[in-house]
Amino acid sequence: MKSVRIASTVKHIEEGDERVTLFRIQEILSEHRSTLVMGILSDLPTYLQFKFYTKVDIEMQRILKDKLFELSNSKVSLDRYLNIVHEIEKNSNFRVPSQEFFREIDSVLDQVLNPTQLKLTR
Repeated sequence: MKSVRIASTVKHIEEGDERVTLFRIQEILSEHRSTLVMGILSDLPTYLQFKFYTKVDIEMQRILKDKLFELSNSKVSLDRYLNIVHEIEKNSNFRVPSQEFFREIDSVLDQVLNPTQLKLTR
């Protein structure tokens, strides 16, 4: 049995079928990311000030919250977190780091706060 420590608790994975193990890892990583997102949502203005040095109006906060809820409710891509997946598979005890998850969360926020400008050329 593997023990995986995430932001909110310790989860256990029974060793067995590789597909079942990968599905369980995906569930655990999705829960970890969701917990981090909910922490940010508890005080979004402070997080934006700290991380992006910006203040946003209520309408923009609503848009950002919707994007974060969407992210929180989606499953984690195992390809994106392949290094963490391999570490969980190799070790019987593992603490999931949060840095990669915050990069993904910040990327979602940044895409809304700083949309790419399109140039039309002829």
